[in-house]
Amino acid sequence: MKNILARGGIEFLAVLVGLSGSLWIDGNVKENESIVQNNEILNRLYMNLKADSSDGEWNRKAYERGVKGSKRIIEWCDSNPTFDMVNDSIEKDISAILIATYFGNNEEEYNSLKNSGQMHLIKNKSIITDLHRYYSSLKWTDYVDADTWRLTEEEITPFLSEYSNELYFDVRAESREKNRVYAIYPKLNLIKLPNIDKLRFYASKKLWHHEHQVRWYKGIVNRVTKLRTLLRKELDIK
Repeated sequence: MKNILARGGIEFLAVLVGLSGSLWIDGNVKENESIVQNNEILNRLYMNLKADSSDGEWNRKAYERGVKGSKRIIEWCDSNPTFDMVNDSIEKDISAILIATYFGNNEEEYNSLKNSGQMHLIKNKSIITDLHRYYSSLKWTDYVDADTWRLTEEEITPFLSEYSNELYFDVRAESREKNRVYAIYPKLNLIKLPNIDKLRFYASKKLWHHEHQVRWYKGIVNRVTKLRTLLRKELDIK
C-alpha cells in the first residue's frame, strides 16, 4: 500500500513539474514574443521621431525667417516709407510675415505602444515619462500652428491682397530664387504702398508669434533628440 501511494505521489509530482515547466516555457515564449513586438513598435516610433526632428528643425528655420522679415518691416515702417522705397528685399520681408507651418507628426506608433499593454517591458522607465510629456505637448503645437494659419489666411493675406497682384513663384523657372522668400514660400508683388500703420501692426503681431514658435520648435527638437538617444540605448542602435 505504501509503495502504491509513493508511486502515485511521484507520478503526481512528475505531472506537476511537467505542467509547471510547460506553463513556464509557454509564458517565456509569449513574453519573448511581446518583447519582439514591443521593440518593433519602438523601432517604428524611433523613425517617426527622426522625422519629427527634421520637421521641427525645418519649421524653426522657417519661423526664424519670419522673425527676420517682421523686424525689418517694423524698421522700414518707422522710416516713413514711400512706394519708391519698395524693392525685392522689402517685398520678401513683407512676404515673410505670411509664413505659417504645420507640424505633421505621426502619433500612431505611440498610441500602438500605449494600447499594447506592454510598456512595462521598456527597461528605461524615463522613456515612458518623456514620451508622454512629448506627445502631450504636441496639442499646444497644433493649437499655435492653427492660430498662426488663421491669422495669416483670414487677416493678413486679405489685407495685403489689396496692395498686390501676385503671390507666386515657379519652381522650374530660372527666376524662382528672385521670387522665393524661403523654401516653399513665395514673394508677393506690390502694386501700391500698403497702409503703413496696419502693416506695422501685423508685422509686430507676427513677430510675437514667430519668436514664440522659434523657441517652441527649438524645444521640440531638443526633446526629440533626448528621446532618440534613450531609444537608441533601449534598442541597442549604434
